[in-house]
Amino acid sequence: MPTSGEEGEVASSGRLVRPFAVRLEDLPLEGVGDLESGNLTWRTLISGDRTPSSEMIVGVADFPPHGKLELHRHQQAEFYFGLSGEGIVTASGAPFRIAKNIAIYIPGNTEHGISAGELGLSILYGFACHAFDEVVYRFSGP
Repeated sequence: MPTSGEEGEVASSGRLVRPFAVRLEDLPLEGVGDLESGNLTWRTLISGDRTPSSEMIVGVADFPPHGKLELHRHQQAEFYFGLSGEGIVTASGAPFRIAKNIAIYIPGNTEHGISAGELGLSILYGFACHAFDEVVYRFSGP
């Protein structure tokens, strides 16, 4: 889990924030069996409810071939950065190709979703808020 760097400081939340490092492979796999969002899995790297951090959430999401994240929206703006594979991000009805080294910005409350290509997709994602449990996903489907 997190390893300490130097001394930290207290954030506005009253929590101690400090430099730290995490290894992706050491973090729990999330989203397994979550049929509402789609058939992706993810690992949360930085989130104030899990790490000595504040004001930022970062994680890695993995999609199997033709995997999906269903259309949804949330209050916070979000970014995606392609790590491997490829797919299509649909935002406000417009398609955007995502692949290695392509970044996509999605404003808050924008309907968006992801469809992975035939080789699957891996992305880095992030939100500018304290903790992942603050992000309320509102799915568009039934």
